[in-house]
Amino acid sequence: MKIRGIEFRTDIEGLEKTHPPQSSNFYMPKWFKTMPSIIEQQPEPKPPNYFGKIGETAKQFYSFTVKKCPAIVDFLTQGYVIPFWCDMLIQRDHMMLEWDNKGFPSKLEFHDGQQVTHWKFKSTDFKTPVKFENPWRIYTPKGYSVAFFQPEYQFETRFSVLPGVVETDNYHQVHFPAIIHDTQDFVIKAGTPFMQVFPFKRKQLDLVVGQMTQAMKDEELENNVFLKQYFKESYRKLLKWRGNGKI
Repeated sequence: MKIRGIEFRTDIEGLEKTHPPQSSNFYMPKWFKTMPSIIEQQPEPKPPNYFGKIGETAKQFYSFTVKKCPAIVDFLTQGYVIPFWCDMLIQRDHMMLEWDNKGFPSKLEFHDGQQVTHWKFKSTDFKTPVKFENPWRIYTPKGYSVAFFQPEYQFETRFSVLPGVVETDNYHQVHFPAIIHDTQDFVIKAGTPFMQVFPFKRKQLDLVVGQMTQAMKDEELENNVFLKQYFKESYRKLLKWRGNGKI
């Protein structure tokens, strides 16, 4: 079986049409999409900000919010997101937890609490981990694994899905252990961004620890000078310049 990219396959009829995995940028958090990109600076009684930087001037000058942080933007758009596949009701008190998904063929299972001996639970956590049965099988090309993370910037507080890495070129049935935090009844709605998937090539890099060389210092100085030359998109311009010598 030859796999060229990453494939998500299911045996549940129609799931690929209703709630399929998507590129991560499809699930960009709503708070992130709606926040402004720039920070307007109101005028002050005297220079250096007598005129302020607002409106079109602010757009050109760019004092930016986290929406323009390239590291966060690249993280949010990297990889793929598996949305939750059905509505699931979670009910619990201090000692008991029950779930119901109206018979959808993907269950919630329970781990043995002894599997997490010495785990640092919060006082309100349900002390027995659960496992969400994933309806998707994941296939990657030879030599590629997948790292799984709960989407970080969705700010889910009711439960935490535990991160992990699986060699999905050889093993494809990956389920998701989790800790339930909420003490009230709640519903995980179908389509909720549930797991972010990062494929990567397995290759151990050589580890080097030491002082910066003069060439490294020179490059860092050159980068810092370059970044100060532009009001907008200086990091992206730097990457393009470093890549092909053009801006």
